[in-house]
Amino acid sequence: MDIGIIDYFANSGEGLLHRASPLYKIISTVFVLASIVITNDFIVLLSIYLMLASLVILARLPFLKIISIAAYPAIFAVLFAISSWSEDWIIPATIILKALCAALAMVILIVTTPYPSVFSSISPFLPRVILEGLYLTYRSLFILLELMGNLLRALRIRGGLSPRRYIKNISNFASGIGLLLIRGFDLSERFYGVMQVRGYSGKIAEEERKRKLGHEDIFPIAVGLFILSVSIGARLEDDFKLYGIYLLTLSIVFVCCSAYYVYFHNSTRGVFWKR
Repeated sequence: MDIGIIDYFANSGEGLLHRASPLYKIISTVFVLASIVITNDFIVLLSIYLMLASLVILARLPFLKIISIAAYPAIFAVLFAISSWSEDWIIPATIILKALCAALAMVILIVTTPYPSVFSSISPFLPRVILEGLYLTYRSLFILLELMGNLLRALRIRGGLSPRRYIKNISNFASGIGLLLIRGFDLSERFYGVMQVRGYSGKIAEEERKRKLGHEDIFPIAVGLFILSVSIGARLEDDFKLYGIYLLTLSIVFVCCSAYYVYFHNSTRGVFWKR
């Protein structure tokens, strides 16, 4: 995973969601996550996933790259789905789809909002210590992932990971993890030293300036409320499931219209599908 590209999308994007307020995007994401939690209907979850995919397109983000990034949690969901396997395939598929929808909703928030704005938006609701801890954990996680990628690359180049030599591979990988742990402690001490030199006083993220609801903020809020209302309706009304195919059709039409408007109607001609 190219970690730096996530910050690039968040800071350099010019799509519809990039112009919306971080606070309202967070509220919309909470609505979507709540709808994913309360519904167990496969058709509704598939419709939610297609709607989220439409948001990726409207945000002018590289579609295939964002979808692949959001697909990582599905690896762990597959393991849980296998343990829940029965004669009905709907239950495992629903578990995997829930993970995909939740991950895609969070990825959309991250790639359309700079991370300082995300943390500053939630600052009124969390203590300062927890907020700063989340901020540093977010950055440290990316650094450790980059170090892990460098470690695996170095092991392959030096012959530490060889095909069909599983015992040796595990031993070399364990030694590399030990070095990575020491490297992590060293980086944390350096990071803290740099923060002290630059006058760190227990406050990193600045509070987000409040602003009135604008026309750019209406779209994410409306999408979040629509998805939440659909999930509540499917949860409370058994007859609602009869109209699931219409909801799925509407989601497919939404994806097609979004793709036509962004990738074909404009001069981009699909260049953002991969890059």
